[in-house]
Amino acid sequence: MRTRAGAVTLVTAMALLGGGSARAEEISVTLAEALDLAGSANPELQASVARAEAQAARAESVDSMKWPRLGLETGWSASNMPAMVFANRMNAGQFAPEDFDFARLNDPDALSSLNTALTLQVPIDVFGKIGAATDGMAAFGEAASAASRDQRQDIRFQVVEAYRQAELAGRALEVTERALDVARAREVEIEARVETGAALRADLLRARARRRQREAELAAQRGGKAVAEANLARLLGAPPGRTYIPTEGPPAVPPLVGDEAEWVARALDQRPLLEAARRKLAGASAMTKGEDKSILPDIGAFGSLYDNRIGAGGAQSWAVGVGLKWSVFDSPRSKRQAAALAEERAAEQELRAAVDGVRFQVALAYRNALTARERHAAAAGGAEEGREAFRVVQERRKAGMATLTDELETETAALAAVLEEIRAAAQVAIADAALERAAGEI
Repeated sequence: MRTRAGAVTLVTAMALLGGGSARAEEISVTLAEALDLAGSANPELQASVARAEAQAARAESVDSMKWPRLGLETGWSASNMPAMVFANRMNAGQFAPEDFDFARLNDPDALSSLNTALTLQVPIDVFGKIGAATDGMAAFGEAASAASRDQRQDIRFQVVEAYRQAELAGRALEVTERALDVARAREVEIEARVETGAALRADLLRARARRRQREAELAAQRGGKAVAEANLARLLGAPPGRTYIPTEGPPAVPPLVGDEAEWVARALDQRPLLEAARRKLAGASAMTKGEDKSILPDIGAFGSLYDNRIGAGGAQSWAVGVGLKWSVFDSPRSKRQAAALAEERAAEQELRAAVDGVRFQVALAYRNALTARERHAAAAGGAEEGREAFRVVQERRKAGMATLTDELETETAALAAVLEEIRAAAQVAIADAALERAAGEI
């Protein structure tokens, strides 16, 4: 019974594992394709775009306050209230001589009426109060749009970085797999020599320890590759179960064009982050002007068309005019003005901080790009030299002219040289992307 239950459990587990692997989806992707996917599917970027659209819509709603507003109101009522009955009869043009009887005026019969009003209100922005609010909201909308573009560049840099790291992890895994194959072959070869008495058992134990070390390194490399691919999938907005596999290695390392000052000048001219800070300052200044104008009156024109009906009869009337509303005393006004001034000062300092931050980011990225090139130049050719050195020492050890210690040490150095050359090339590509990101060009 236990055997049958165990078999059923094993079959179920295999089915689940098989189903999971069937659902997994691996898609090869180039860097350009990855950037396009992030632009259309990254949730953080889509949220940023939506916030910019919301701010633009709010700016448009404030601007529309300058346009006329047309309203329609209708209502039916029944009442024996003397004043209401009197007014409804008069408005409907249904007043008769007998309605002036004092008894009917003081105690009228209930009267039902249908009243409709079509109203047109036209704001007259004489003092520019609506214009100031419109300018402020429009500037904030432009700031949100610029911030969204800056975040888009940040996401693009993160995609480049994740892509290079995932591709690097894949190549490092391949190198470690080959090192493990070498370690296994060495262990088999030394074990055979131990059986014939041509090698010491201590050499076999050392070879076995090296093989286990490579197996542990391989497990770590597989974990690192899975994490790097998961990060890339997250940035590309991949659905659950989908993995993107990089297909492009780092490009050839070009010389770094331009000096630091040129990169800083380009960043200050085109970085969306700085445009966002400038527009926020413009918006805060406009809001300050609007608060200063809040002491001035609001002026508007209006026109109304009325239709009043009692039973089958009724009449139409109209009214036009100009109104003025002036809040001479408004106790919170001074606090609002102080708050607007503080916001404007904060926006000024934020712009200054943004400029300083961009300068620092460019300087740091430029230095990192130079360092990455120097590191790449130092590592170039190390992989080929390490492989050749390992081949020679391995042959000498088999011929009895070198020790196992020589071979293991040379193998360690050769593997490190291969991984360093791969890593250095990827770091140059990431450093160049970081410099382009800092300059607003990615």
